[in-house]
Amino acid sequence: MANPFSHLEDDKLMELYKKGENMAFEVIYSRYRDRVYSYLYKRLTAPALIEDTFQSIFTKFHKSRHLYSAQYPLIKWIYTICRSELLDAVKKNKVSLVELKEEHIISTPKEDEKSINLDSEKLLSVKEREALKLRYFSDEDFAAISKKLNTSETNSRKLVSRGLKKLRIKFSRGNK
Repeated sequence: MANPFSHLEDDKLMELYKKGENMAFEVIYSRYRDRVYSYLYKRLTAPALIEDTFQSIFTKFHKSRHLYSAQYPLIKWIYTICRSELLDAVKKNKVSLVELKEEHIISTPKEDEKSINLDSEKLLSVKEREALKLRYFSDEDFAAISKKLNTSETNSRKLVSRGLKKLRIKFSRGNK
């Protein structure tokens, strides 16, 4: 049996759904469930997490239907809910870290790999050199880098960014 509301536009369906017409929701769900699922499938890897997030999106959709405004396309509103629920799911299901031990590492030197000696890179300023060392050799965050270089956190980000840009330009031109 065909749904009597299947011919209606999204905003009319939402008006009906806000008034308690569940058949309007069925049409909306059938129109957008595949898009929502695809959105999640491209961003999450665990099938159970995809299913849980999918359910929470439509639960939130139902609970907040009274907040929908027809001035915005329904699909944008749905994707806003998707993004919000996706971020919540990622925060709730943080990846657990596994300790990496030396016996797990298989290291074979490659001939095409080249190491960079930052101290010999004349194109970098002293602060750029130090910022890159702290960031990539000492694995420091930008707050720690800013303290050690006596600068702002924003400036420490800029120092790293500028240093990387200079190195990329140099090595992409073949000036090794």
